[in-house]
Amino acid sequence: MTAKLKPNQHQSYTLYKMDISYFSGKLEAYLRYKEIPHRVIECDTLKALHKVGRKTGIQKVPAIEMDDGKWLFDTTPTIQWLESRHTEKPVLPSDPALRFIALLIEDYGDEWLWRPAMWWRWVPKVSRVTLGRRITKVYSKRLAIPLGFYFGHRQLREWLWNDGVDKNNNGDVRDMLFRELEFLEPLFEQQPFILGDHPSIADFGYFGSFFRHFSNDPISAEVMRRKGPNTYEWVARLWNVKHSKLNQNIKWEWPSAAFWQPLLERIALDYLPYLHQNALAYRDGKKRFNYRGKHFQFNRTVTTHYRVWCRQELQREFSLLSQDDKDRVNNLFQAAGGLFSLHTDGLIDSGLSQQFQLPINPNNVKQKPGLFARYYGQPRN
Repeated sequence: MTAKLKPNQHQSYTLYKMDISYFSGKLEAYLRYKEIPHRVIECDTLKALHKVGRKTGIQKVPAIEMDDGKWLFDTTPTIQWLESRHTEKPVLPSDPALRFIALLIEDYGDEWLWRPAMWWRWVPKVSRVTLGRRITKVYSKRLAIPLGFYFGHRQLREWLWNDGVDKNNNGDVRDMLFRELEFLEPLFEQQPFILGDHPSIADFGYFGSFFRHFSNDPISAEVMRRKGPNTYEWVARLWNVKHSKLNQNIKWEWPSAAFWQPLLERIALDYLPYLHQNALAYRDGKKRFNYRGKHFQFNRTVTTHYRVWCRQELQREFSLLSQDDKDRVNNLFQAAGGLFSLHTDGLIDSGLSQQFQLPINPNNVKQKPGLFARYYGQPRN
């Protein structure tokens, strides 16, 4: 619960979230930083989760219910919607080129770091048992032990072994955490947040995996403390920071330091090729495809409809830039391999743009989650 509404903030918000959820942590941290008044409902019962499913059509958290009965869901469009109404200390840089880069990093953090987050939560047995039991208490406290065993192995199968992770790339997926720490540690030696002295959308994109997973789950938390103390400190700093406590003027930093280069290369040569190949598979009606990037190969990885929309949104954001700003972004990525994968084969329409037009009127939601999704959860995308 937060402070009373300010006079110019007539809208009140109810956040539906799970304390263990990747994206719940991301959105909750944003609301805390912006000091947006809201109340919280912890979805620790099926009844609460079912309500979210009925109102939004997708049974996943976080989601926000507004006092006019309309809803916000999916953290990326939700934060942008809130930014347009709560303008103090914006998390989207005013420089259009840097704004695009911030949104690109957010998308990378959301979608590319999902796989190592799943690895560090579900592969180590201690973490799998602990988190499996904790999550399945939503369904039955009495049966948490057997349900937790089932759920943990289901997550392994769903998000790793059945999604392109095998004995050949298992270690590479595990080590994705170490590669991010190699980038983040020197960055946080220089500045408190990813793009300067205030949080940006890039921070919140990284925060999902680093807060609820890497810095809290039993095994990866010890890795963070030992290998990434600056990053571990950033996690606490972002969770605790309030916009009213920071300087009025925001100082953004262009990402030109040498330690940025490995991340820019991962985005250019691993993540954007993944989005491109996933979009091609979706266009061609393939449920699975063999992904090939510079550092990774995932055979028979699942074609993900949502990530077609992610690529489409990045293409749209880039198209809005002036030619000078496009040149600035292209020049930044040139040594890292360029942004060719973002543009190759043009626009592949996901058909989801209308679905993410916020806010949602529940009366217009036609498709409700099916019986399986109601009781066994709905995949992230």
